[in-house]
Amino acid sequence: MGNNFGVIGAWHKPSLSDIRALEDELCPGDRLEIDNGIYAHWGIYVGRYQHMEHAVIHFGMFDKRAAFSKKKISGSAFAAGQKPEIRANTIGKILGGSDKVRINNSRDEQVKPLDPDVIIKVAKELHQNKTPINYDLFNYNCEHFVNLCRYDKPHSDQSTDALLTIGVLGLIGAGAGRRGIWGSDPFNQPLTPRDPTMGIS
Repeated sequence: MGNNFGVIGAWHKPSLSDIRALEDELCPGDRLEIDNGIYAHWGIYVGRYQHMEHAVIHFGMFDKRAAFSKKKISGSAFAAGQKPEIRANTIGKILGGSDKVRINNSRDEQVKPLDPDVIIKVAKELHQNKTPINYDLFNYNCEHFVNLCRYDKPHSDQSTDALLTIGVLGLIGAGAGRRGIWGSDPFNQPLTPRDPTMGIS
């Protein structure tokens, strides 16, 4: 098997030619980052699997028929009909005609990846066994899943960043309560932070 150690690839659009170009670059065990403009969804590329030539195994909250739900998720409240599930889909089906995708093995520089055969075996077994996993926005999301498969260590940079943002906003909120001391906003700017619970799938 090939090796894309540490590779962060170019973004590919959902056109047939772009997807085929990406498939030529992929090595089994690669992490795929899917960007829909709001947050990133993650999957593990496993190559030929079931009836698919280029399969991706991924975990998330899904609608009954959709390959990947793009509905906004806040806290632990999910849309009716959604459930946590490990799925296997083609790249094109996950993209849904509007997102973009790239190889992103950036974490290889921090944590040594497992052998590709092991990564694929873990991902397929989790999918085939319908391993029950409770989806948690901060503690177990799609990024935790792919990192468990590739490194045997669940981790999510998106969760870490979101929790840091919440901590910063908490400090800002505490500071806002003391504006009588400052006399004005010390940042001299309107505070319009993005919802920190968004950006994770």
